[in-house]
This record gives sequence, structure tokens and C-alpha cells, in this order.
Amino acid sequence: MPDAPSTRLVYDTLLITSLDDVYKPATGTRVTGLGIGAALLAELVLSQHLTVWASKGVDLVCFDERFRPPSDSLALWLVEHVRAERTSLSVRDWLGFLSAADVYTKTAEHMVMLGIMVRREYRSRWRQRVEVGYEPADALIANAVFSRLRRHLSTSERDISVEDAFLLALTEAVGLAKPLYHQFPSGARVYAGQRRQALPAPLRAVLAHLAATVADIAITGGR
Repeated sequence: MPDAPSTRLVYDTLLITSLDDVYKPATGTRVTGLGIGAALLAELVLSQHLTVWASKGVDLVCFDERFRPPSDSLALWLVEHVRAERTSLSVRDWLGFLSAADVYTKTAEHMVMLGIMVRREYRSRWRQRVEVGYEPADALIANAVFSRLRRHLSTSERDISVEDAFLLALTEAVGLAKPLYHQFPSGARVYAGQRRQALPAPLRAVLAHLAATVADIAITGGR
């Protein structure tokens, strides 16, 4: 079995949302982008490059005035966008931006460089043009993230990482609760809910806006 790469929220989220057991998208394109965008925001909150604070009932994304550029180009790309805004924008605004800016492709390309994903070019039968797709380099690694989350649910581990607690809540927020809790008793949801409530307030805010945005897409059909 190959060595699993270092876990990272955006990479794990891409594997959870864009792949299922037969390598087909588990969620729609917009939802996948929203999920990965939420994960990237959470990463930068945890690294203290960005913060989320409430002002007049709106959760705003701000950067630390003691600016330290992230060493990673994907993280730096978002931080520079946040810095460029004259006024702080809301979490919901940034989720929409990240989804529209194709954060999926940006993240997938990073995973290609690490050997987690493979970039494929193929000719579309219907569009009659060459298109690009991404596939996991190894099926075991591709399924490892979801298996890890279900292991937490099966053992009810108390000391799980903040990242995995966030991923449990994110997986539910993007509409994948059914496969996540499949064949588990109701206590598994209670456990996941407790882990979510133990998260820092900024991460809970990101998750709340992610869930609300995904719900809006479900209601409006993506309009």
C-alpha cells in the first residue's frame, strides 16, 4: 500500500466531494467548489493568516494586519485577494468567489504536483474538443479520507484533530450525510455534532454559511 500524503483540508475535501466509489462526482460542480472553498478558508483561519469575525450580524473574512505571506501558492492566492479588497467581504461572498474562480481545478493541480491526482486530457464526444479531467493516482489513497471519517464515527474517538472534526461537518454540509452515516446508529450523528460544536467559532461560522449556501442551491436548482 502506498504511503498516504500529508493530510490537508482542501485536498481531503476534493477527494470527498468530487469522487465516489466509482470515480464519479459525489456532489455537483458548484457544491464541490463551495466545499473546497470552505476548506481553504478554514485552513487559513487555522494558520492565522485569515480570521472570521462578526460585525453587525455579518461574518466577515479579514487578514491579519501583521501580514505573513503563506508559503503555499494556493493559500497565497486567496490571501492576496482578501488583502486587495478595500472593505472586508462576508464568508458567503468568498465562498461564492472561490466556487466561481474554479478552486477545484487550482486544488487539483496542486494534487497533481504531489502525485495524489493525475491530469488527463481527452476529446469530448459531444463537444468535439479536448477537455481536462483529474483522476486519483491510487484508489486506496482516494478512499482513505472518507474511510478515516467513518472510522471516527464507528469508534467515537474523543481526541480527533480539528481538521477531521471540520471535515465531518463539511461532509454533512455538502449533502453527503447518507453515505457518511450509512449503517451507523443515531449516536454517530450526535458524536459528529459534538465534535462540530467543539470547533472554534470562526470555523463554525464557515460551516454554517457553507450549509446555507448548499441548501439555497438545492432549493433554487442552482440559480
